[in-house]
Amino acid sequence: MEKNSTNIQILIKRLKNGERLSPEEMRVVAHHMAQLQFEKKQHEKRMQAAAHSSDKPKGPSFHEQVAKAEAEAKKNRLRNNLEKHSAKHAAREDAELYGRVHAVNERNKPSFHEQVAKAEADAAKRDKSIKKRAKEEKKLLKEERKAMLNGDRTGFSLKRDLRHPAAFIKRIFTKPNPYYTPGADAFVVVAGKKIKNKARTLSIKYTIRNLVVMMVAMILMFSIYAATVIAFAPKIDPNKIYDQISTNSVIYDDNGTRIDSVSSGESRTIIKYKDIPKHTVDAFVALEDKTFWKHHGFNWKRMIGAIASSFGRGNIRGTSTLTQQLARNVYLPNIKSQRSARRKILEMYYASKIEHTLSKKEIFAAYVNSIYFGYGNYGIENASKTYFSKDVSQLTLKESAALAAMPQSPDTYALIQNADSPVASQSTSTPIKIDGKSYIANDISKPRRQIALKLMADQGYITRAEYEENAASNLADFLNPSLNAGRETDTSYFTDYMVEQIIKDLMKKYKLDYQSAHDMVYNGGLKIYSTMDSKAQKAVEAGFKEGNYFPSLTGLKKDSAGNIVSDKGVITLYAYNNMLQDGKFKLADGEYKKNNDGSLTIYKNKRLNIYKTSTANGSDYSLEFKPSYVVENGSLYIIPGGFINIPTESKTLDKNGNLKISAKFIKKNSKLITSDDGAPTFTDKLYTLQDKVIQPQGAMVITEVGTGKVKAMIGGRGVSGKKLFNRAVNARQPGSSIKPLAIYSASLQRSYELAESGQPFPLTDPGNDKQGTKYYGDYLTASSVIVDEPIKFNGKVWPKNSNNRYSGPMTMRRGMQTSTNVVAVKLYEQLGSDYSASMVEKYGISTLNKTPNGDLNPASLALGGLSKGISPYEMAEAYATFPNGGVRVENRVYTKVVDRDGRTILSTEKKQHKVLDEGVAYIMVTMLKSVVNGGTGTNAAISGVEVGGKTGTTDAKYDIWFDGITPKYAASLWIGTDVNIPLTSSSVAAARLWSRIMSNVPNVRKGSYKPAPSNIVRKNGEYFTKGTEGGLGKSPLDESEESEIIEEEQEVTEQDQNDNNNQAAQNNQAQQPQQGQQPNNSGNNGSGNPAGG
Repeated sequence: MEKNSTNIQILIKRLKNGERLSPEEMRVVAHHMAQLQFEKKQHEKRMQAAAHSSDKPKGPSFHEQVAKAEAEAKKNRLRNNLEKHSAKHAAREDAELYGRVHAVNERNKPSFHEQVAKAEADAAKRDKSIKKRAKEEKKLLKEERKAMLNGDRTGFSLKRDLRHPAAFIKRIFTKPNPYYTPGADAFVVVAGKKIKNKARTLSIKYTIRNLVVMMVAMILMFSIYAATVIAFAPKIDPNKIYDQISTNSVIYDDNGTRIDSVSSGESRTIIKYKDIPKHTVDAFVALEDKTFWKHHGFNWKRMIGAIASSFGRGNIRGTSTLTQQLARNVYLPNIKSQRSARRKILEMYYASKIEHTLSKKEIFAAYVNSIYFGYGNYGIENASKTYFSKDVSQLTLKESAALAAMPQSPDTYALIQNADSPVASQSTSTPIKIDGKSYIANDISKPRRQIALKLMADQGYITRAEYEENAASNLADFLNPSLNAGRETDTSYFTDYMVEQIIKDLMKKYKLDYQSAHDMVYNGGLKIYSTMDSKAQKAVEAGFKEGNYFPSLTGLKKDSAGNIVSDKGVITLYAYNNMLQDGKFKLADGEYKKNNDGSLTIYKNKRLNIYKTSTANGSDYSLEFKPSYVVENGSLYIIPGGFINIPTESKTLDKNGNLKISAKFIKKNSKLITSDDGAPTFTDKLYTLQDKVIQPQGAMVITEVGTGKVKAMIGGRGVSGKKLFNRAVNARQPGSSIKPLAIYSASLQRSYELAESGQPFPLTDPGNDKQGTKYYGDYLTASSVIVDEPIKFNGKVWPKNSNNRYSGPMTMRRGMQTSTNVVAVKLYEQLGSDYSASMVEKYGISTLNKTPNGDLNPASLALGGLSKGISPYEMAEAYATFPNGGVRVENRVYTKVVDRDGRTILSTEKKQHKVLDEGVAYIMVTMLKSVVNGGTGTNAAISGVEVGGKTGTTDAKYDIWFDGITPKYAASLWIGTDVNIPLTSSSVAAARLWSRIMSNVPNVRKGSYKPAPSNIVRKNGEYFTKGTEGGLGKSPLDESEESEIIEEEQEVTEQDQNDNNNQAAQNNQAQQPQQGQQPNNSGNNGSGNPAGG
C-alpha cells in the first residue's frame, strides 16, 4: 500500500509540473482523486453527526464504524467497477475524473478535455495513416500477383530481389502489418491485444499461399520451356539406334574422294545382351545405375534435385541413369558435355522414348556397345580384346569391374598408356612390353574399380569373400593387352595435323573444352573436306621411303666407348650397349651414392637427366635416360630416351640438384632395383624406353599458290602410327633459305618504296670493308654490285663463304644464285635489322625472336641462324608469296566441316596479306629461277616446268633445305637429325629429293607464272621496278661480260616453254641417280658459317 501511495503522489506531482500523463496513469490518478473526494464527504457527514450528538464519546460510534466500513466497501466496489469498464466507458470516466484533478493544475496548463481531444485526434490521424498504408500494400501485392500471372517479371522488381535476396525471402514469409507505427514502442495495443510494432509480421497462411503460387508458376514456366525444347528436338527412332552408334567422321580429299575416317566406328564390334556375362552386367548396374531394372528412363528423385540445382548454380549436377547416358552419347554428342537444363530435358525425353521402344536388355547392350573405353576403344567388345585379349563372354569379375570403372573418364582411366604419357612417373603406373614396345599399365582407376566391387557386394550381386579376393588385385596382375584390336585407324601426318586444327577451331568458335571438341570430331559423324591432293600425298610418302635419297651418317666422331661426340668432345648419343645390357640399366661409379639410411642418391649430369616437372597434383622430379643409338642394317637409329618410374612420394631433390630415392621404395622393390655386385641396377620392369627412330629424318609441305591449300604434308619417315612427332610443323634453323625473305626481297621492296616516294636509298658505309657505299647504285636492285671480300665484325673476319674463298664483285642476282654469305651480310647492313625482321614477319614467320639477345643480328637474318628456327609449314607458305604476285595466302588444311545433319559447322576462307609489290615479286621469281638454272639449286630442276627456289644449309650441316616454287605449287623440304649430328651432304641432297618428289606430283607442270607487271623496266639485261634503274654507274665488273651472263639467263627465262622443259629434263636426268643407287651427294655445297647455301 505504501508503494502504491508513493507512486500516486509522484504522478500527482508530475501532473502539477505540467507533464503529460498516459491514459493509464490518468485513470490511476483519477481513481485516487475520486476516493479522496468520497472520503471527504464521509468525513463531513461524520462531523455533522458529531455536532448533533456532542454528549457522546469522541471515539467513533458503532454507526460511524459501520458507515466507514460501508464506505470502504463502496470504494472497493468502485475500484473493481472501474477496472471492469470498457475502454470507451473508462475514457469517459477518465475525462470526468480528470476534470476534477485538473482543478489543482495551474491555470495556464491545457485542460483535461483539451488533452483528451488532442489524444483522440492523434489516434484518429494515426489510424488513418495505418489504413492508408495497408491499402497501398494490398494494392501493391495485388499488382505483383497480377504481374506474375501475366509473366511480367518487372512487377516483382527482379533487379531489387536479386540484389537483396534476404528482403525477397522476407516478403514471401511475412505479410504487411496495418497497425505498424514508426517510432512507437515495441508493442501496440489493438482491441485489447498487444502485438509487435513491426512493418511485416509472420503469417503461415500468407507463406503457404506465396509458396504455392511460386511453385505453380515455376512448374508452369518449366513445363512451357520443356515443351518448347521437346517440340524442336530432332526426331529419333530407337529401333535404329545402331545406325547412330556406328556413325564415323569421314575425311575427303580435294576431289571429294573418301580417303580416311576418324574414330573407330569401323572396328567396333556390336554384341548382344546374351553374350555379356551376368557379373559384367551387375558391375555396370551397381556402379552406374542401381535402379536400372526398376525405373522408366530416369530417376525422378535425382532428376528433380539436378534440375533444381541448375537454377541456383547455373548448371545441372547429378548422376544420369544408364538410359540417359545412352541417350546422351548417341543422340546428343555435340552437347553432352554441357551442364544445362536443356540437355537434361532432352535426355529425359529421349530416355523415355528409348524405354518405351526397347527392352531393358536391349538398352543395356546398346549402352555398352556405344561407350568409349579409352585408348581408341569404342564398345565393350573391342575394349575386352584390347585390354584382356578375350571376348566379352570370357571376362572375369575383376576384369568386368575394371571396364565398368572407365566410362566416367575414359582417357584418364585407359588401362594402357603410351610410354611417354604424363602418368608414366606416377605410382599407379607399371612399365610393360607389348610387341616389343614399351607401354604403361595404368592402374589409376583402381579405387573406382574397388568401389564397383564394394557396391556389387552391398547390393547382393557378389559375396563379401568375392569382393575381398578381387579388390586387392593390381591391374598389372591380370592385364593382358593386344593392340591389334580396338585401335583407331592410323592416320598420316596430314590427317593428324588437320584433325588437331579442326579441334582448335571448334574450341574457338563454339567455346568448347578440348575433350568436347575432340568428341565432336571423333564421334560426331562429321564430314571433313580436306585440301589434300591424295596423289601428291602419295608421291611425298613414296619419296620418303626411298632411303638412298637421304644422306648417310658416316664418319661420325666417337669416343673410346663408342659414344657419338660433338667437335668439342661432348657426348651427343650414347651407344645403346653403354646404356643397357640384357635389358638392365646399371649405375656406374661416380653416378650414385648409397646413403647410410638405405636411400640412393643419383648424381645429375651423368647418363640420366634429372628435371622438375609440373603435374595435376603439384611438382614432380623426372628421371630420364639420355638419348642413345643403335646401328641396324647400316642405318642409324636414335632411341630418344626413356623414363625410370619412381613414384612422386619416393623422390626428393637435394640442394645440389641430385635425385634421392627413398630407402622405403628401394626395400619394397628389391626385385626391381638389384645390386648383386654392389652397383644399383634397374630392371626393365622399372623403366620405359621410347621407340627407336631412323636417322636422318625429313619433313615436307606442299601448298597451292594463290589458295593456301596444303596439298601434301609429311613429318617424318620410317615410323607409322598416330599422333607422331610432326617435323613438318616443328621449327629448325633455315640456313640460307631465309635469304630471299629477309635480305633479297626486302632489299628490292625497300628500294621500290623509296623510289615511289622520290627518295634515294640511304646507303651507309659500315666501315668494315673496302667497298663502302660504292657500286650499289641509287637503289638496291638485282643489278647492284656487291664486292665479295673479307669484312670484319668485332675485329674478326666474318662471315666466311662455303668454299672459304672470296669471288670479288658480283651482282645481287649472282650473290643469291651462288648463296654467297658476304653478299647477304652486306645487304643486311644497308637494310638494318628492323626492316629485315619486319619483312620476315610479313611472310608469316611466327618464330622470330626479337628480344635483345634474339634474332636481330646478321647471323640470324642474313644467314638463317634463327634461335627458334622456321618450320617447313611456314616456309612453304612464305615462298608461295613470290609466284602469287607478292600476296601471302595463309595455309589451310581443310575447306569445310559438315555435321551429320548436313549443316556446315566450320569453313575456311582465303586469308591473304600484301607483302611485296607485284613488280618486286616478279623480279624475285626470276632470281629464284636463276638459282635452279645456274646456281646452288640445279639438282631441283624438273622436266616440263620452270622451277625456282633456294637451298639452305646450317653450320656443321645439321640441317639442309630446299624451298622451291613452280607456277602452281610452293614446297619446302627439310632433312636433318633429331639431335645435332652432322650430315655427309649439303643442300644438294635436299634439292635432289625435292625434285624427285615434285616430278611425281600431279599438275606440277600446269600453269604459268604471272607476267611482268606494268611497273617492270628492263635495262642492260636486268629487271627493275620503275624508278630504281638509275645511278648504277661503273663497277669493277666487266659490264659486257656481266650483261652477257644476265642476258644468257634471261634468254632461258624467255625461251619457249618446250625448249626450257627440254633443258630442265637434261639437267634432271644428269643429276638424278638410278633407282636403287646411292646418289652422288658431292657437288655445289652451299654451307656457310654459321649458315650457308
